[in-house]
Amino acid sequence: MSSRVLICDLCIFLLFGYNIAMPEDGTKSLSAADDVPKGNCTCAGFSTTAPEADASPLLSQAPGLVVKCDDEGGNTCKTLCNALATATKAKGPEVLCNRLKDANELKLSAFYKVCEKPWIYADITADMPLCCEEGTVKACPSMSKINSTDIIDAKTVM
Repeated sequence: MSSRVLICDLCIFLLFGYNIAMPEDGTKSLSAADDVPKGNCTCAGFSTTAPEADASPLLSQAPGLVVKCDDEGGNTCKTLCNALATATKAKGPEVLCNRLKDANELKLSAFYKVCEKPWIYADITADMPLCCEEGTVKACPSMSKINSTDIIDAKTVM
């Protein structure tokens, strides 16, 4: 899976939840024979690739996936968050702007966490910044400096 996934795909998932992308029975559970600590997988979006330890995400969603609280569980959670970001593409910038109302040069980065561990960067950050004004996607000033003849399509911003 490419890490060049559009980050607003993650926005759609985080805003609308896991049930849009996966059926109710899409959760993974471990057998009773696995006698290891278990926890929840949570996906989130931060405005940086290195948030402070106590920072809250702009968006977050716990899809209900139960995984082991170890590296294997972390890898499963990361894979799920990245896959859901890929599977839920439609209208990401519009939905995010509607939620945030105003944003200036936002480059959302995807994170995941398992159990009570800290957030871990999922290797996905928006390629282009997102700007919103009163809930509507607008062209970012930085993008107009790159090429003033290009027209920005809101569906390709993230």
